[in-house]
Amino acid sequence: MSDDPRDLSGLSSPELVRLLLDATNPPPATDAERAEFFDFKARVFATLTDRDENPAAAVFAARARADRDRLLAQIENEKRGGLS
Repeated sequence: MSDDPRDLSGLSSPELVRLLLDATNPPPATDAERAEFFDFKARVFATLTDRDENPAAAVFAARARADRDRLLAQIENEKRGGLS
């Protein structure tokens, strides 16, 4: 995942989809890797939203951000020993 470019704006839609698919091979194995994947997925769909004004892409970006935030909160909770 760390090989993914930060600036996605210059990539075509098919290139973005290819990057997203490549990010799942191999699938993220840890919660941290999954959080990183969901962050990348949110950036891909946000780029598609900005470029195409696509409301479906906006929904996918929001879901990916929510999944990322849930995983990050879970990781933080585990670091604190499960205490809330």
